[in-house]
Amino acid sequence: MPVVEAKRVAVLGAAGGIGQPLSLLLKMNKCVTELALFDVAPLVKGVAADLSHCNTPVQVSAHVGDAELEACLKGCELVVIPAGVPRKPGMTRDDLFNINAGIVMNLVTACAKHCPNAILEIISNPVNS
Repeated sequence: MPVVEAKRVAVLGAAGGIGQPLSLLLKMNKCVTELALFDVAPLVKGVAADLSHCNTPVQVSAHVGDAELEACLKGCELVVIPAGVPRKPGMTRDDLFNINAGIVMNLVTACAKHCPNAILEIISNPVNS
């Protein structure tokens, strides 16, 4: 399988438990030059600030909420989507799938509009569904 060198990468769901360490790994990747972090939680601004202290040339930006999604996605060559909610007590796998499928559908629709040539990687619970 060929190596993909994506200069501009977006992480959608960057403030979550998977999104934060994944963003750190991408910040350290020498193939990445720009890292755009998106989440509906304002916490993503703190994640971006923390990552900007890592001594790499990768430029990090934070984008919060639907109003900033377009700016996050413009020009992206790779979009990683770890967005979604975790399973809560009493929630069935079907419930979890339906909630997270809706979240992912909205994000993928935005990708189709704002970065139609990007490669998408989707990581959302339930992972094996």
